[in-house]
Amino acid sequence: MNNLAKTVVIVGGGTAGWLTAGQIAARHHATSAQTGIKVILVESPTIPSVGVGEGTWPTMRNTLIQLGISETDFIRECDASFKQGAKFTKWCDGSADDFYYHPLVLPQGFSQGDLAAHWLAAQEAINKDQQQSFSNSVCYQEAICEQGLAPKTIRSAEFDGIANYAYHLDAGKFAKFLKRHCLEKLGVIHLSDDVIGVNSASNGDIASVATKNNGNLSGDLFVDCSGFKSLLLGEHYQVPFIDCNEVLFIDSALAVQVPYPYDGAPIASHTISTAQPAGWIWDIGLQSRRGVGHVYSSRHTSEQDAKQALANY
Repeated sequence: MNNLAKTVVIVGGGTAGWLTAGQIAARHHATSAQTGIKVILVESPTIPSVGVGEGTWPTMRNTLIQLGISETDFIRECDASFKQGAKFTKWCDGSADDFYYHPLVLPQGFSQGDLAAHWLAAQEAINKDQQQSFSNSVCYQEAICEQGLAPKTIRSAEFDGIANYAYHLDAGKFAKFLKRHCLEKLGVIHLSDDVIGVNSASNGDIASVATKNNGNLSGDLFVDCSGFKSLLLGEHYQVPFIDCNEVLFIDSALAVQVPYPYDGAPIASHTISTAQPAGWIWDIGLQSRRGVGHVYSSRHTSEQDAKQALANY
């Protein structure tokens, strides 16, 4: 406790870096010279953003509240739309009515008991044409999604809703929005620079990171948000990448941005996941476009066939 961290250095920007910087700065009062800490984020000006990752969980609402962000500003500036869960289509027999939902509203009575057994017993006791999905039996959110409705009305307060919800968003716009908020409201210090080395202390901790234009950046705590590069964890500490290909077959992805066919076209308020022979296609509706992509196993299909499946979709 005698070595409290007063300077935090975050290596890497994007949504991961700026969310980390914002959380630390907001919680530990980086804007206060007396009680706060210094939060420095250094990101490379030469490494482009991956630009995917457009779906979130409901916890994002609390994160935005903790950062002091207006939901209205966030929705306007990040091309955001509502996400009420995921719809999995054509995963069983491929028929038109082959789908099931993972809603974000918990089943009624969730904490009091397991409803699955009662639902199964009820399905067995009725005709097939009268059966309904588990989600539709225990909550109302599937019906909201199927009718193309939102989880809240225009009268709902910010971050409040009739149904639980998360967001779909433009990851690139979100990173820029977070950056501006962190710099203007939360006192985060931003350096646009390349990290070219890591300097160790005598006990093996990181003493500083060497940058191309700003020299050595010292700190008490370093956070690695450098993504696939893994500058601190992978390159410096030699923490190995854990390959789980024996159980996680999906190892490749194709992503595109699809315009809506006309102004005012419906926006799905859920992620749509459609099964493919060797993976699945995601479909995420933002305000101005859809983010669509195909994740697949390269051991079970070729890139050409994966591209064709995506084009067909």
